[in-house]
Amino acid sequence: MSTKIQGAIAALSALALLTACTPSSDDPDATRNGANKTAEAAADPVFRVGAITSEAAESASESTPTSQPSDATSSAEPSESADAATAMPGAGDFGEVTESGDDIDLEAGQRIGISVENADLSDISVTEEAHPRIGHDPGTFFDASGTALETGDDAQAGSSTPSSTESGTADDGSKDAETDDKDTAEVVAAPDESAAWISTYGLVADSEYTVKVTATTAGGDEVDLDATITVGDSDGAPMSVRTTLADDQTVGVAAPIMLNFGSTVSKDFRDDVERRLSVKVTDEDGKEREVEGSWGWLYDDPQSRLHFRPKEFWPAHSKVSVDVPLKDVPTGENSVGQNDLTLDFEIGRKQVVKADAQSHRMTVTRDGKTVMDFPASLGAPKSPSYNGTHVVMSKAADYTMTSEQWDYETDVQWAVRIHNNGEFIHAAPWSAGVQGSQNVSHGCINLTTERAKEYYDSAIFGDPVEVTGSQVSLSTNDSDISDWVYSWDEWKKLSALD
Repeated sequence: MSTKIQGAIAALSALALLTACTPSSDDPDATRNGANKTAEAAADPVFRVGAITSEAAESASESTPTSQPSDATSSAEPSESADAATAMPGAGDFGEVTESGDDIDLEAGQRIGISVENADLSDISVTEEAHPRIGHDPGTFFDASGTALETGDDAQAGSSTPSSTESGTADDGSKDAETDDKDTAEVVAAPDESAAWISTYGLVADSEYTVKVTATTAGGDEVDLDATITVGDSDGAPMSVRTTLADDQTVGVAAPIMLNFGSTVSKDFRDDVERRLSVKVTDEDGKEREVEGSWGWLYDDPQSRLHFRPKEFWPAHSKVSVDVPLKDVPTGENSVGQNDLTLDFEIGRKQVVKADAQSHRMTVTRDGKTVMDFPASLGAPKSPSYNGTHVVMSKAADYTMTSEQWDYETDVQWAVRIHNNGEFIHAAPWSAGVQGSQNVSHGCINLTTERAKEYYDSAIFGDPVEVTGSQVSLSTNDSDISDWVYSWDEWKKLSALD
């Protein structure tokens, strides 16, 4: 076991000493497992809520959880190690003894630690009052020996469907029986023999959290704790976040949600940022649509970029709402989010362009129906077009095409940019005679002026353009929008969340 992990477990071993090794009465035979206690002699549960150091929290998250319960004999074993004993902090590492109604002051970026003596944790909820929609913090549970425990909770923060704080309703409009305050706050159920919990994510500056804990005594009695955590201001440098889309904009089915940061978000803080983000998709009548999607951190350019794309193209004629509450959220050791951001846009019709370098044709389908089928000329063998899914990025009625590589400067009309490597769909009257039979361009898709105008008028940001039949393919490098070049499995690996 590494020294780092030993240190994390040592923090929990202090709890083991208090709960496993210290009698609760003058009877020398009294032990934590209660073998010789009577119900009347059992001590009341004692809660502690406080800050856990980043090092201890990270060590805990790196340790391997186990689903095997520990026995009473093994519970004190970590304290037998000289290294653990030397590094072991006092029980106050989990904070002072906490009672319901207490207000606890912690610092931004710290992790929450909760422990209980004389009982087992049953469930925990931590709600950020200013942003109650944010998905729960699963944290890590530990038994009294400091062993990490597995939970059955597989909810994924940052998914395509945000967490909701609304009470559920049955089909007849009545309130569900299981929609009490704890359900609303997304309770995390504790596995058996849980004695402590450490949050996964850091606290946000200038915020207030409500902590609700339930513990169960050996006699089966439930004891509740309600406390408030207040987090002070941070002196971190502000880092802005912005998006390239606009409210009420209508985009194509391949449009990613793109967040651009004012600087570089440290990799150690990217999970804290990403887990706060939510994307909600509804149909035109406001009914929620289930859309599988994921955020992905692209290479820094040089600022950090975070995109969201669905597994498949967006469902046509949808509405998308994005919530990015990042104000005062740590983005590095000395930086915090400068602003919150929300975005509401629409997915229009499903228009897909397919251009084939072998057949020399470009077809356009709209909501499954072919609306254009044009002869075209793609990239010549020395300057080929690139296979793969491109995305309409912008368009201009008049545009000057320039290339240092091929030493030309040409004015064109009806230019639709589909990649920032220089690929466009545009009018090229000079190649009209070979369109449909030869590829002679410098990588663009050439059409006649009339056909280019017809396509130009139909194109919107985010429309997919799929090129096939070439001898080269798009890469994920040097691109503002390379989201669809990744396979779905590759894309999911770009997320900072497990």
